[in-house]
Amino acid sequence: MRALLWLIALFALAVGLTLFAQFNTGYALLFVPPWRIEISLNVFIVGILVLVAALYLLARVVAELGGLPDRVKAYRLRKARDASVQLERDARIAFFEGRYQRAERLAGEAFTASRETEAFAVNGILAARAAHLMRDFAKRDQYFVRLRERLGPRHLALAMTMAELYLDERRNQDAELALAEARSISPKLTAMLKLELRLRQREDNADAIVKLVDQLAKSDALDAGQAQAIRLQAYQNVLHRQPKTPRELRDWWNKLPAIDRCAPTLVAALADAYAAQGEPAAARDAIEAALAQNWSSELAERYGTLGLEGDALASQLQQAENWLKQHPNDPQLLLTLGRLCTARALWGKAQTYFEASIAVAPSALAHTELAALLERLDRPDEANRHYRASLALAVPVR
Repeated sequence: MRALLWLIALFALAVGLTLFAQFNTGYALLFVPPWRIEISLNVFIVGILVLVAALYLLARVVAELGGLPDRVKAYRLRKARDASVQLERDARIAFFEGRYQRAERLAGEAFTASRETEAFAVNGILAARAAHLMRDFAKRDQYFVRLRERLGPRHLALAMTMAELYLDERRNQDAELALAEARSISPKLTAMLKLELRLRQREDNADAIVKLVDQLAKSDALDAGQAQAIRLQAYQNVLHRQPKTPRELRDWWNKLPAIDRCAPTLVAALADAYAAQGEPAAARDAIEAALAQNWSSELAERYGTLGLEGDALASQLQQAENWLKQHPNDPQLLLTLGRLCTARALWGKAQTYFEASIAVAPSALAHTELAALLERLDRPDEANRHYRASLALAVPVR
């Protein structure tokens, strides 16, 4: 419908112009001394229109010819950019395929050809990662130097990449510098905090580890179980590698979160530290406090190996018997009671507890303790039978 209306309009215009030309009898007089030119007005109008059209076309041709060098340059840049993008895509595919040599070569070519800063950074970092995975650290560092020269000292992607790869190579000081740069740019970046956590774990810096774990847990980067496991490992490293006096141990322990002071593995490590300092009573107090909050069979067994004597041993036995009322079928608590009774020379009760522990859950340790008790009571045949049972449990027959 629209095309029909345009066609009608064109025909109407043609008719109108024809009628105008027929009835227009005017003329145009051009006076250019010494000439005098008189022409039809219709011819003059047509001539003017033709002249304007010719001038317009000439101007367009001149403009096109004048802009040709810029268009050629833009075309070449576009072709180079497209080629760089294709190289980058091929390099990424090769990288994800595990073909690191090809990935490094393609990314290196794209890196050299890159004109835009973003493309330069992406290709350079990809090439550096590929070189790192080939263990070609010298080539990787060459990429880092070229990237640093162009991107400057405050580029987050480059700083994070350097920190991660230096950590993998165990260049801790260089990783520390890269992490400091990343931290100055984005102090709360989760990925940066995780990398720093790896570095602090390698340094056994317990205070820094705990602080970082708390930050990561608040941002949901670690769940509660993971966070506690990392904290406990840091605390145990402190106990194993940094000997403390009994007073220092108490002060350090009281500063820990309540939930961590109930962890069986950590309490057992604390008990070992107290025992090494000749403070079994302090170890007993720590275990009793932990078991009052959270029962643990492993800690109940550790409770029977503290080596207390006299009234302290009697009090310890009484406490263990109170626990037995709440946990009558705990084999490790029964084993502890047998040990405590043995230490107090309560042979009959000790044998009863050992046998009860074996009845609930036979273990090589319970059989060994009972065998040692029976030897002391001059019952060698029964002792040998329990030694054989202990050996069978410790070294099962295939």
